[in-house]
Amino acid sequence: MRNSVRGVARAGTFVPLALLALLCVPGPANAADVTIRRGLVGNVGTLDPQLAATFEEGTILTDLFEGLVSLDALGRSVPGAAESWTVSPDGRVYTFTLRADGRWSNGEAVKAADFVASFRRLFAPSTDATEDGPLQVIKGAVLVKQGLAKPDTLGVVAVDSKTLEITLEQPTPTFLLRLAQPAAFPVNVASIKKLGADFGTSGKIVSNGPYRLGAIDREDGYVLLKNKGFRAADDIEADIVAYKTFADAADCVEAFRQKNVLTCSDVPTANLGELKAEFGPTLEIAPYMGTYFYALSTTQKPFDDARIRQSLSLAIDREALAQSAWSGGMVPADTLVPRDLSAMPMPPAAPIGERQDRARALLAEAGFGAAKTSDKKKIKPLEVEIRVGTGAEHEKTAKLVAADWKKIGVETRIVTETNSDHFARLRDGAAFQVARAGWILDEADPIDILELLKSDNIRFNYSRYSNRDYDAIIASADTELDPAKRQKLLGEAETIIDTDQPVIPLLGYASLSLVSPTLKGWEPNLVNRHPSRFLRTVSP
Repeated sequence: MRNSVRGVARAGTFVPLALLALLCVPGPANAADVTIRRGLVGNVGTLDPQLAATFEEGTILTDLFEGLVSLDALGRSVPGAAESWTVSPDGRVYTFTLRADGRWSNGEAVKAADFVASFRRLFAPSTDATEDGPLQVIKGAVLVKQGLAKPDTLGVVAVDSKTLEITLEQPTPTFLLRLAQPAAFPVNVASIKKLGADFGTSGKIVSNGPYRLGAIDREDGYVLLKNKGFRAADDIEADIVAYKTFADAADCVEAFRQKNVLTCSDVPTANLGELKAEFGPTLEIAPYMGTYFYALSTTQKPFDDARIRQSLSLAIDREALAQSAWSGGMVPADTLVPRDLSAMPMPPAAPIGERQDRARALLAEAGFGAAKTSDKKKIKPLEVEIRVGTGAEHEKTAKLVAADWKKIGVETRIVTETNSDHFARLRDGAAFQVARAGWILDEADPIDILELLKSDNIRFNYSRYSNRDYDAIIASADTELDPAKRQKLLGEAETIIDTDQPVIPLLGYASLSLVSPTLKGWEPNLVNRHPSRFLRTVSP
């Protein structure tokens, strides 16, 4: 049996949590301390912001660190370690004013030089960061990362102790959104030099956020203690936040059922209907910023004909798909960009019967269908092959889509293979007709998913779609700083995709969370981030 002090997030361990706080960290703990125990489903391999890559790691890091830009309870970008900023007329130079009361958890002041050192570390070849791509718009970042330029050439400069200047290679309208991601969080480089390879996996992390790390138990959990030097510490209720990780969502649900955790970051979709009946509104199902779609091979006949692609999309009953295949754990989606982010006007969808009638007509125009043409010659049915990888829900989704397509005279074959082989096929440009794919946005902006379909996006443009007008619009939106003009460009790009239909949007991803009625301040949002500093406990 593990040491009882280290078993910090085991079932029924409220007292050991307080005891651990007393034994392992400076400062007293007392019985009046408010503890929030949160369940995470998935792996936490590191708490180094510049190496973190999983949702679970990002959740904890959002409590421990604060970037120049932060997130509020609704997942919106707000001032963080920087109280304000200005942007040059050409959109390339950002000047940030740091908060005068910014403090590291060891009591030292947060300085502009800390951000300079942190960004240099992020792009250093030896760091081998994997999530720094969105930040490579910073001037010189690519060359520094490739080892072709010295770190001091990076476009991040400390003007003085509280003023930071960041210069970009080109205007980037979403840059502030990117600064709220863990890769952009500052790290205390001096403490890292002392800890060496242990940084990110030890209990000695120095951070600048609303919480500091009390202890790590690799098996049982992560204990965070309120950083009393944080600028808004007086507004934070929870003195202790304990994260317990679960390899399986069902285990987290059971811990929630036993009231050993107040939240679960995910639930099993296989029995979602039963969980909805058991937990009711305690089970939070909220739109998430991602889309599940089918890619269509636009270079292969007859899928090079937009009428074929449009007919296949029109025929699908997405409402039934979301309920039958995913038990309501996904939401219907008829646009590639998640609806809450979409810039394209969307009239109410026509009834599925009307849509399928239109689909049959388009197929007939393209020379396919089950009916007879006016000259009494029977036209051949369209034969389609869907490649889905593996997974019960993916296979069920394909079967339901095939059933809808059968109603318009399409014959469908479903092919399964390992997911690794499936996505290797898509990535490497191997032959397919229709293939399951999906995308979770890194930032809450349409450009993140629209760029998938640029003709030069060899890695993720599985459809091999090519449209010069579309490419030009995306290029303009990439650098357009005027919000109204940019919104118009994004709407135009979405309209082109909706017309050309190189992909078939099927479902929107949803975040599935269990949240105790005794916990307030948990606001559903597209980025599915719920900082502990905004959570409050109430009596049951």
